[in-house]
Amino acid sequence: MSRSAISVTLTGLAWLASAPLHADPTPVAVFDMSFINFSQEVDYGATNEAEHARIAMLNQHLRERLDESGRFRVVDPAPVSAELAMHGEAFTCNHCEAALARKLGAGLSITGAVQKMSVLVQTVILRERDSDTGEIVALYQTDIRGNTDIAWKRGLDFLIDNRLLTDHP
Repeated sequence: MSRSAISVTLTGLAWLASAPLHADPTPVAVFDMSFINFSQEVDYGATNEAEHARIAMLNQHLRERLDESGRFRVVDPAPVSAELAMHGEAFTCNHCEAALARKLGAGLSITGAVQKMSVLVQTVILRERDSDTGEIVALYQTDIRGNTDIAWKRGLDFLIDNRLLTDHP
């Protein structure tokens, strides 16, 4: 094979490797996750600043991972934030997030929560809804041990890698 043929072949392979996996990513509205504290520390006046910071970190991480996947195109939920505020948080608003996602032109909505059961045990939850029907498409959850940034991020990554992204063609 000539040098120019090898160069053309390598250029073609490089283009294929850089091409997106999915030509038409699904538009998805990713609403902020909630923090729900069921632990006894609430009885003692816990304010949970660290956990609220972790939720903000998870929100950003989730959006980045979905955008990078090539399967989803994350739609900015900011245009409906005032309407969402009237309902409270997306995870507990009785499926209002589906209608809000539809207003944003997204076919799906994703929201979630971290439920703190104790100082050691948390549950990370992701819920995916069809914005046209309001039906839950999928509900994923995993328990994590450890109340740290790393533990929370690993729990979310597990759900993204082993549930959310594997359930979509």
